[in-house]
Amino acid sequence: MSQSQPIDPPKDDDLDALSLSALLSSRVCHDLINPVGAIGSGLEVLDDPSMDGSMREAAQDLIRSGAAKAIALLTYARLAYGAAGGHGAQISLEDAKKVLTGIYDTVKPDLDWRLGDGFADKENVKVLLVLAYSAAECVPRGGSVVIDGTIDNFTITATGKKVLLQDDLVKALSGDSSDIAPKFAPALIASQLASEKGGHITATKDDEKVVLAATFKT
Repeated sequence: MSQSQPIDPPKDDDLDALSLSALLSSRVCHDLINPVGAIGSGLEVLDDPSMDGSMREAAQDLIRSGAAKAIALLTYARLAYGAAGGHGAQISLEDAKKVLTGIYDTVKPDLDWRLGDGFADKENVKVLLVLAYSAAECVPRGGSVVIDGTIDNFTITATGKKVLLQDDLVKALSGDSSDIAPKFAPALIASQLASEKGGHITATKDDEKVVLAATFKT
């Protein structure tokens, strides 16, 4: 049975900028704590002279994987949440694809990018980046995430063994900031960016897939 959930424009009781930035900072820190912690654990093993060769090799692998994930997350956060050239700037879709490829190297589902190249308004690209990362979290046991359409009208379809669409994600995408957790701060920002461009976001779930879509006025 299909469940379609249209996303309405943001409400007037949005969080102030300071509170939203604090939530977003908490989200970034939460994402980074595990890979950075893995690097620290690996270094502790390397500093212990009693560790044998196999343990030291495992520690080096832990450091490498932790560093790769931390770099991917930071690169993503810089493009998805950062200033990215200031007001009215455009972002390369090739850069967006590269950033998402790095993120998807750290999660279970595979990414299938079907958008074209070129440049696009930064608001559209930031919404795309946020929804694409959210889609990966909708298939936690693995599967595929397909990004299709144009940057002004795109769909992100997540399919896998287990699909989920959290109510808190839908709530944040609707612009409802009440009792919002840091995890969903990016989704709230995406809803605000889409609204600023005269666009809207939809979320649809059935037993086999989750579809997140965004349409912008051109």
